[in-house]
Amino acid sequence: MALERVDRDSSGLVRPQLGLAFAARHAETLLVLLVLGVALIIGLATAADYGLSTDEFNTDEYGPKALAWYTSAFADRSQFETVEEYLWMYGPWFQMLVAAVQSLALASPITVRHTMTFLVGLAGLAAVVPIARLTVGSWAGLTALTLCLLTGYLYGNLFFAPIDVPFLFAMSWSTLAIVLMVRQGAPSWRLTLMTGLATGLAIATRTGGVITHAYLVGGMSLCALEVLLRHGRTGYGQLLQIALHTLLVILIACLTAVALWPWLQIGNPLTQFLEAYRHFGTLDTSFEFQNWGRLTFTDNVPAWYIPGQLVARLPEGFLALLLLGMAVWIGAAGSWIRATFSALRRSGVAGLRPVASELAGARAVLVVSVAAFGPTAVLILQGSTLYDGVRHVLFVIPMLAIVAARGLASLLPFLRRLPIVPVALGGAHTATILATLIILHPLEYIAMNGLAGGVPGAYGRFDLDYWSMAAPEALRRLEARIDAEGRFAGDSPRVLLCLAWRENLAGVMFRRNWIAETHLDKADYLIATERWPCADGTTAVLVDEVKRFGRPFAWIYANSSRAR
Repeated sequence: MALERVDRDSSGLVRPQLGLAFAARHAETLLVLLVLGVALIIGLATAADYGLSTDEFNTDEYGPKALAWYTSAFADRSQFETVEEYLWMYGPWFQMLVAAVQSLALASPITVRHTMTFLVGLAGLAAVVPIARLTVGSWAGLTALTLCLLTGYLYGNLFFAPIDVPFLFAMSWSTLAIVLMVRQGAPSWRLTLMTGLATGLAIATRTGGVITHAYLVGGMSLCALEVLLRHGRTGYGQLLQIALHTLLVILIACLTAVALWPWLQIGNPLTQFLEAYRHFGTLDTSFEFQNWGRLTFTDNVPAWYIPGQLVARLPEGFLALLLLGMAVWIGAAGSWIRATFSALRRSGVAGLRPVASELAGARAVLVVSVAAFGPTAVLILQGSTLYDGVRHVLFVIPMLAIVAARGLASLLPFLRRLPIVPVALGGAHTATILATLIILHPLEYIAMNGLAGGVPGAYGRFDLDYWSMAAPEALRRLEARIDAEGRFAGDSPRVLLCLAWRENLAGVMFRRNWIAETHLDKADYLIATERWPCADGTTAVLVDEVKRFGRPFAWIYANSSRAR
């Protein structure tokens, strides 16, 4: 009591003093807030450092046109007619939100977009804290959050993955809402509404969001099983309540998705959804890229592609804890299976009651397990088209971090015996990761772990800078070069920024009155990127490179045919 003093202010009201006892009781929460606060400050301070990723050119156009669909009372159809083909098969809620904030002119449109994407992504990561606490225990939330923020691949994408990050947000909060529902057993009306809205938002972001209803139905079925085991026939009223709340979640989710996704509004919503689902399930996109040094085609990736990418891109500590967490849960599953067979041998079907009750009691953990591994399994079984690292399953990394937190929790009894060594190793590992991310900035998402050889060893063996994030830095270097040389006085240089078919839009990243050229032979300078090496086979002369750890990711060329 002496450590928690209270004083009275000038009005006579009691003013609590935060003492050591309060800090001890709420240490994890305070540290979570500290980590989130530091990440928020860094993110806001650096949002302007990133250029537009290739997909952001499209979504920046999609947002205002989707917004016009609503503001024109559903008369303006430009989002279906004048945006990149099939973009309307993604839900536009986040793009509309960005367009609305951009219209306030608070900062440059690019900075606003990256700030909004980062804020939504960080909010999505914040959801892992309560999920981990509820399914693993104390300190698991802080562990999972920290692992996510130290994963360069995830952290970097938080700024400029315009569809994958909002999907991460929606999936994380949907999973939290479902975990809360299954823990309650007989959920409240408020929680039912929240779960319906959250899962509807996931569906209205990307068709894959429908998998949240698999989590829901599976978890609520285990709730029903527990009721049957405890109350038998007398529990029919509670079973009816579980079924009603589950159906209401699905109904609210469908209504939310239709309200937020114009594509579902222009025809039969179910037919429209299935068309979009089939489109993305069998995406007609085929190009080659490097995967662990092997030439791979997007429409024929090996079954181990996603696990292999995660093994290369997650930090070593994350991977080690993840494997340990998986071993713990697999061991628990194995014990349950053995107990089930043992009960069958002893007492037949009647002996399954205790193991069935144990299964029902673990439903929240099972939901998180399915959320961590289920989507990857579905993509593998479907033989889906995959590319750009694992950005399409970015949303599973927070769930994997919760599994990793379980791995750390299993180690704590041993670590407490000799805490200095693990603390020192963890501190050194964290410091190494932070130093790497600082060096890579704003290319944090190309970070690779030691198993892949780090960035130098992974170069040429993996698809690294597929968003062409090195291009903005090359532009800044070209600005300095032209200023130093004093060329183009009173004139504007023609610069070709190689971004596939988006060269004519690249001028939005120029900070000078330059001309965004689309023809190589008319350009004064060319900026080539790792994915788009447009200067290969030309007579252009290399004048500068953007490097990280000695490896180039963007090249600046002067067009010799237009030398002045």
